[in-house]
Amino acid sequence: MALTAAQLTDLQRDIGIGSDEAVFTDDELNRLFARTSSDYAMAVMYALRQLLVNAARFNNYIRYTSSGQATREDKSQIFDHLKEMYELWAAEAGGGAAPLVSGTIEQDLIEPYSTTEYT
Repeated sequence: MALTAAQLTDLQRDIGIGSDEAVFTDDELNRLFARTSSDYAMAVMYALRQLLVNAARFNNYIRYTSSGQATREDKSQIFDHLKEMYELWAAEAGGGAAPLVSGTIEQDLIEPYSTTEYT
């Protein structure tokens, strides 16, 4: 089921997209909604997750003006804010999504090769 124009506008606002911004097309938002079996809160989470992946590539930087003053921009804050929004919507959706965890993932090693012969 395709979202109505009003629902598309609501979905964009819930993701944090202003009416003057073009982040997702209507087709992309409809696809997110369809992928979640028409679960609105989950569709918002999927959209935020896609934005998180993109935001993870941002860099922080310090720029110096000709007068020697430093201007600092922490673009990693965008990731942090998106992560907070994702977690809020995860609660709204009933916690159905895996939590976002920063850090290293440790796994048990699985023997990659089997010595079993197949016939």
